[in-house]
Amino acid sequence: MAADHCANGSPAPAPAVAPAELVRIATAGSVDDGKSTLIGRLLYDSKQIFEDQLEHVEAASRRRGDGYVNLALLTDGLRAER
Repeated sequence: MAADHCANGSPAPAPAVAPAELVRIATAGSVDDGKSTLIGRLLYDSKQIFEDQLEHVEAASRRRGDGYVNLALLTDGLRAER
């Protein structure tokens, strides 16, 4: 029996995603469509932001007068973003 099938012939369940697995995401859109905000939010919701990074973004958001934590600042200006 092939490794991708169970003993009863049914397809084997998909392997669980390892917590440290790299996920690549590409976005496309016009200026101010929210691409950086989306990626920042995904990083925040998946708990992939270090505490000091979040503190820096919070401080930068206050300095800019945003009135909210601007998660787009996590990626804005990064070389990989361009």
